[in-house]
Amino acid sequence: MIKKLFGGIKWTEQPTIGLDIGSYAVKMVELSGTPGSEPHNQTLRRIGMARVPAGVISEGSIKEYNILLDIISSLLANLQPKNKRVTSSISGYSVIVKKITLGYKTEKEIEDNLALEAENYIPFDIQDVFMDFHMLKQGATEKTTDIFLAAAKKDIVNLYANLIQDLGYTPSIIDVDTFALNNALEVSVAGKPDALNAIGIIDMGATKSNLVISIEGEPVFMRDMAIGGNQLTEAIAESTGMSFDDAERIKLTGTADSGLAGEISLICMDVCQVWSEEIRKALEFYQANTISSQVPKKLFLTGGTAMLNGLTQKIAEAVGVETVLFDPFEDFALDKAINPRYVQTIAPQFAVALGLALRTVER
Repeated sequence: MIKKLFGGIKWTEQPTIGLDIGSYAVKMVELSGTPGSEPHNQTLRRIGMARVPAGVISEGSIKEYNILLDIISSLLANLQPKNKRVTSSISGYSVIVKKITLGYKTEKEIEDNLALEAENYIPFDIQDVFMDFHMLKQGATEKTTDIFLAAAKKDIVNLYANLIQDLGYTPSIIDVDTFALNNALEVSVAGKPDALNAIGIIDMGATKSNLVISIEGEPVFMRDMAIGGNQLTEAIAESTGMSFDDAERIKLTGTADSGLAGEISLICMDVCQVWSEEIRKALEFYQANTISSQVPKKLFLTGGTAMLNGLTQKIAEAVGVETVLFDPFEDFALDKAINPRYVQTIAPQFAVALGLALRTVER
């Protein structure tokens, strides 16, 4: 059923729906046109999102299955996608992604020895996980190959696959968030000057953030960071005495109370500074282990938290790299039923969903 745990875009003929199931929201993307072709030959047919109540998903694990099932079912009923094949993704503590060096040169050799090698890197019983790998061109020598090794607990993968089946759809691929993120970035910069440089993208969600650094479309560095929008909400709630829900509402919509607005602005500045420092440390770690030509020239921000006013500037100042908000749909045509202003408003939150929708499956 699950053909691959993760991987790059396969330029075949069968498209899939991208379903990004996060702890804060579920996002869906459906493309039409020629699968695997350039963005200008594809159309964004359906796009939408639905809020997920706190606690339904925690650390990548579904805690309230029926509630989540109802939320996604309503979203799909409203959007009415034509496709029945779904690509989704997982993240959190049940997924391990590590860049490692192996003494093998061919894909067949790596496949034959992966289980034995993986025991040195995966803190789970090998029998309890699905494994896959992505070979890297960067770092390869005459005798060794660098790969990204990924392992995910079988019970988590099967849970997400069963959820998709219970929705009445076919689970084609269960991917990993960071690889979907790289897919979206790869397509977005293809044929542009940025494609020739090392570039970074950070997906900033509610409870975590994912950093991917890519060179010519190939991921060379990945890191999960325990920073996200909930930290800001909690800081507002703690400082003002509000409930978490009220703090979340004011974070998103603001307040007419000038005194409260000023207090919240100072809290935002403090939390954004903490986030910026964490990102700076991650980039410094990468830069300390690479050559100068592979240092990122640009940093893209995506995810709901990335849309916080002034955050791109704060991060740019902290890391010394041009930082911009990511629009994954910049080069895609829009279906006539889609409001362009709506897409422009929500686009930065849909990088993972688009990266999943770009995945195709073989007949």
